[in-house]
Amino acid sequence: MKKIIYLILFTLTTTISAQSIRVYNLNVAPENASSVADLFKEYHENGKRKSGNVILQRVRFQNHVTHRVIITGDPNNWGSAIDRSESDWKAYYRGTRTFRRPSEGSYTARSAYWKNGNREKYHVGQQWLIRVEDPVKYAAAWVKFAKAIESMIGDRMMGLGSISMGDLDGATHYTVFYGESMNDLEITLNKIRNSKAYEEFSKARGQNEIIKSFAVEDLLSYN
Repeated sequence: MKKIIYLILFTLTTTISAQSIRVYNLNVAPENASSVADLFKEYHENGKRKSGNVILQRVRFQNHVTHRVIITGDPNNWGSAIDRSESDWKAYYRGTRTFRRPSEGSYTARSAYWKNGNREKYHVGQQWLIRVEDPVKYAAAWVKFAKAIESMIGDRMMGLGSISMGDLDGATHYTVFYGESMNDLEITLNKIRNSKAYEEFSKARGQNEIIKSFAVEDLLSYN
């Protein structure tokens, strides 16, 4: 019976936040970072999407990854809402390829839960890639935990998703939490870890292993 309840909870959260996520990691030399941002802006700022958004982020504390592009959206309503020529895409791709070096860790995922907030203010995040033994049990515990700390985190954002494709050393899920700065992240996460909600989550989530964690920062975002 408990397993059925967990399954219902997980199904509800995936239905509510059923967005596909595609993450493309980039390795860009410091002197080329502004050129990559300029190309991203030029291509995406006038290319409204049918659903979701596209984000350029800076990445820290992950080997051979300096930036990443995240594309989100409803898989049944995917892509550009306006006609974009194939030549525009090829020009954009060739332009960015000039500045990119080999990278690793790109993946696709499915959002299971997302708490929205003030992305303009809280634009610095920490992401964890996790190997989970019992996905349904973990998701049910995590959603309960996320809802319990909403009053503590205010307009900060947090999310959970299941990984579909990608060579991530066995990681099956990701979690992410956003703050105003690296210092704000550290202070807020310490408060969360000392809360009763986190203690209950730790007991209820089942076996899991953090594969890696790293920092991200929104640079440009379009929808």
